[in-house]
Amino acid sequence: MTLPRTLPIKRAAHVYLVRDGQLLLVQERMDDGSIFYGLPGGKAQPGETLGAAAVRQVRYETGLTVTDLAFVSLLEGELLAGTRNECYATFGRFTATAHGELDPTDPEVLGVRWVPLAEVESLVRYGPPPECEERNPLIWLPTCDFILGKARTYYPI
Repeated sequence: MTLPRTLPIKRAAHVYLVRDGQLLLVQERMDDGSIFYGLPGGKAQPGETLGAAAVRQVRYETGLTVTDLAFVSLLEGELLAGTRNECYATFGRFTATAHGELDPTDPEVLGVRWVPLAEVESLVRYGPPPECEERNPLIWLPTCDFILGKARTYYPI
């Protein structure tokens, strides 16, 4: 009998905040010194719903309070296969209404930027894992679909 391997589970939530044809992205510095652009959001705490994680993480990374959270899609599957960061990922993607001023308190966030939808993909630097799974094109596919108005509810990764 072959037993399935056990992978650590990563649960995270991200929010598409759109204003005047622009998507809000956060900027972080990667281990290699490059700037990484990503959606506001992050890991869920044990016992926390993905929706609650989205609200908490957006506040921490941007300073904004979000309301009217609406589910868009779920990304699920093995991520970073064959690396030291391999995990089973469950990522919720939401839209919301944002209130307040941009004022991130997360020390890892270098800045927060409204980016025209047509320019979002040009900021994504695809590259090899393991340090940043967002560089994996499979993670950005739902964002590209969202920008095109063609988001699906489920994405296997």
